Amino acid sequence: MTGSGKEMKVRITQPIRRLIPSRCFLLVTFAIAVVASASSASAQFAGPAVTSPPVAAGVSTTAATSDFPAVRIEPGDIISISTVGVPELTTTSLTSSGSIAPTTGGGFVQGIKVGADGEIALPYLGSVKIAGLTPSQAGKFLAASLEKGGFLVDPEISVQLVDSPTRAITVLGEVLKPSPIPAFGHIRLLDALSACGGLTPFASHTITIRRPGQSDPITVELGTDPKTANAADVPLMAGDTVIVSKVGSVFVLGYVKTPQAIPLSGNSPVTVLRALTMAGGINYGAGLSKARIIRTTADNQQVEIRLDLKKIMFGKQQDVTLVSNDILLVPSNAFKAGMAAAGVGLLSSVIYGAVETAAVLK
Repeated sequence: MTGSGKEMKVRITQPIRRLIPSRCFLLVTFAIAVVASASSASAQFAGPAVTSPPVAAGVSTTAATSDFPAVRIEPGDIISISTVGVPELTTTSLTSSGSIAPTTGGGFVQGIKVGADGEIALPYLGSVKIAGLTPSQAGKFLAASLEKGGFLVDPEISVQLVDSPTRAITVLGEVLKPSPIPAFGHIRLLDALSACGGLTPFASHTITIRRPGQSDPITVELGTDPKTANAADVPLMAGDTVIVSKVGSVFVLGYVKTPQAIPLSGNSPVTVLRALTMAGGINYGAGLSKARIIRTTADNQQVEIRLDLKKIMFGKQQDVTLVSNDILLVPSNAFKAGMAAAGVGLLSSVIYGAVETAAVLK
């Protein structure tokens, strides 16, 4: 009985012993792949996209650095008036908003609308022209008029601008919520972008501002250096149109983890290694020496740029910076792909044989 048991054990384990070289081959292949991956990862940190200095923020014209102008009341504006101790001179009625900017409260605001002639009607004073005055000047003018007329002694009046049909800043392009925003106070570029939900992943960091009365647009580079961020946060004026353009994209296809379109940015170049990293890396079975870039030229012709990704990963060949609409194609290596498929089958056989042997030995 013992001899037959040993004989059965040898007969079962014999296929496993024949498969040991294949297992070793798979382990060695896996180790080589890990070492190559580690080497390529360390090489990626030496690419030009990483060593490039941060882009400083800046403005192409001095017009963007001008001071905020004084906000003056105009015909069509809606103002609120608050008078201490005199409720009849304090606005409580709701007025339909004529603003092009989004409003709350069903399109109604609390205040008085300035007429087309720049006047408002008030108790005691009748029609009073306040167009052309700042809210602070309007409050002092009304207080002086009431005191001069003998209606009040040392009145305290506050005037505020609450809505306007035209006083807005329009933000267009690659923001999450393109829309006009109210421009009653001091609004800066970053405030306007934040009010519209921020930039999309495909937004350019070069912002264009068109300002009424100026023929040349204002170009603002947002930059990547926090020390120079204040230079990009320029003041905006009522009537400004902020345009956030869309950047180009490159496309990574073939034997990569996640084939995708990758947006370009002027702040940091997208190289081949960076694009492959953003696509999740290269799958086993890729033909590293047969990769290529398919590029469309200015005259709408397609050219191919041959790449050897292994040399690029180990720093033996310079990394290539991609341009808009480039297609980075990583083809398959027929031999590696076949070995990968065979390796799965061999590993399954080893596991099955080991399980069967364990069951017999029990």
